[in-house]
Amino acid sequence: MTPLTMTTTTEGAARVAPLLETVPRTARSAVLVAGGYFDTAAGIGAFSRNSFDLGLATGAAAKRLHRGNKVLYDVIVNDLGMSCSADACTVPAPGAAVAGALDLSPLDEAAAAAGITFSVTRERTLRNRAARSMKHAARGAALEPPYAREGDEIVFRSRGYARVLAGVVVDGHVVPRCPLIVAEYFARYFARLRAFRDCPRRYVVDINSLADRDKVTKGAEIYLRTLGTPDEEIVLVFADAGCADPIALPYTAYDF
Repeated sequence: MTPLTMTTTTEGAARVAPLLETVPRTARSAVLVAGGYFDTAAGIGAFSRNSFDLGLATGAAAKRLHRGNKVLYDVIVNDLGMSCSADACTVPAPGAAVAGALDLSPLDEAAAAAGITFSVTRERTLRNRAARSMKHAARGAALEPPYAREGDEIVFRSRGYARVLAGVVVDGHVVPRCPLIVAEYFARYFARLRAFRDCPRRYVVDINSLADRDKVTKGAEIYLRTLGTPDEEIVLVFADAGCADPIALPYTAYDF
């Protein structure tokens, strides 16, 4: 091993270690790593490629923590034709195309080189599932806390934010906002991890752009307070396009 390779390996381990700091070495865990996010209008860019590589390194490190760990990989794709911020979603500029078929070749090549497979989660599917979960609100039914109806708005009573808009009722239908869509993908992820019955702990390591911090943190709170269990943890990871210095923030239901 050359000094350069040794340095690179050491630096890579140091970059990934904080993302798995709460995953035990003495018990089996099921871990899902979500990296590689991109939107279909822009295609796969630097953040998608680099966050996917970070996710591959994180998954490999999770397997080294305990020989019984199970690791899954997923890529979230924004195929809504929208740009989502903390609460609202806006349509793209005129002329911006939304591709139907996904070109995943850069991620496929990286996955093949690492010897892993990954699934793809489309935000359009998540939006539809989130809308169905709130369809009773559109009919005027009372909402259970921590949700509340304020006019045409469905609000989540957050303990970390002054106000979280979860959805809006439009023409008798619920249009989910970003935090509710994020909560839906956490619900989907943990449902998959529960299949590993021999793993008493479950973790989702979710790698995001720094610009998405508010909406994913709100979504994590919604999931953990409404559906989460004591043996589940969400590790929110925030990074720039290079993903060289990721920041990891672990959350459980006890944090809210």
